Amino acid sequence: MANVTELPNPFTPLAFLPPAIANEFEVSRYLYAATLGAYIWDIALNLGNDYTLLFKHRIRFPMVVYFFSRAVTFAYVVIAFIFQVATVKDCNALDSLGFGICFLLSQASTSMLFFLRATAVWHPNKIAYAVFGLLWLAVVGVDITVPLGIRGGHIGTTSYCIDTIVPPNTEAVAIVALVNDTVIFFAINYRILAHTTMADSAMDHIRIFFGGQQLSKLSRALVKGGQHFYLVALCANITLLILVKLPTVSAVYHGMFAVPALAIINAMACLVFRNIKFGLISPDNGTRASSSVGTGANPRSLPLHYRRTDPGAAEFDVNTTFALDVRVKSEVHKSVDGLDTRTQNAKTATLA
Repeated sequence: MANVTELPNPFTPLAFLPPAIANEFEVSRYLYAATLGAYIWDIALNLGNDYTLLFKHRIRFPMVVYFFSRAVTFAYVVIAFIFQVATVKDCNALDSLGFGICFLLSQASTSMLFFLRATAVWHPNKIAYAVFGLLWLAVVGVDITVPLGIRGGHIGTTSYCIDTIVPPNTEAVAIVALVNDTVIFFAINYRILAHTTMADSAMDHIRIFFGGQQLSKLSRALVKGGQHFYLVALCANITLLILVKLPTVSAVYHGMFAVPALAIINAMACLVFRNIKFGLISPDNGTRASSSVGTGANPRSLPLHYRRTDPGAAEFDVNTTFALDVRVKSEVHKSVDGLDTRTQNAKTATLA
């Protein structure tokens, strides 16, 4: 390290870093600035939607989780940006307490949104509740290691900060999050395809999964929303794993991509929440259900006046409407079976 008196500007933080680290540090600044701008833009675009959710719909626990996840994710991105560009008195406190705790809360609340969605679809299966609950606890458990292990320090004699230690188990954070998202993704799609479609073969189920023509509006929204979220989460977590596992990548790059990855995943999770919420609740009376009963069948609209038993399902309007889909499908199957039975009896009588 050069002597401070030999530096033309001893208050420039990059002057105290090796050229390679200085370049990575500068790249991370641009990335954090772009992430902050994109997340603010997403918030601005959805101010009207958030206002509608907050003041024109009943506030239940999933909606509290939604707004909490937005708030802590925004705080996480802001703190990451401040850590990179502003002068800070105590870098370690800002890194481990502010940055690490906001990461933990953001990851936990974003995962909670899909935990509530999965339990609403699988209501009232207690085994599914237990599996999804254990997975969510696993996500929270590995995320706790981030604020406990991450460390920051000043760059040279300046008041600017840089990550000095990134927890070695950062890859475990991405792996557990990916496992949780994968299990929930396939569990929701299995439940929908197995109980609300009339497909007879695996190939038919695959076509419905990618096309969704035989699904009701609710089921199609759940499937498509899950596909979009899972694709984003898969790409983000795999990219993070690659950066962490590369031996030639410094600690700056190890922790750098976690900020945009978490921001993108949260934005997509919140988008899915809003799409399902606005797709099922009309502004007049707060209830709407429209179920298509399969290929060639006419859509049926039935009122939802029966009692909801699960708060999470009531918030998503998944439990009652999904059960309605299942019952309508069952009635169609029964009608087809009855028609086949009467036809067979008629043929038997004719032959006799």
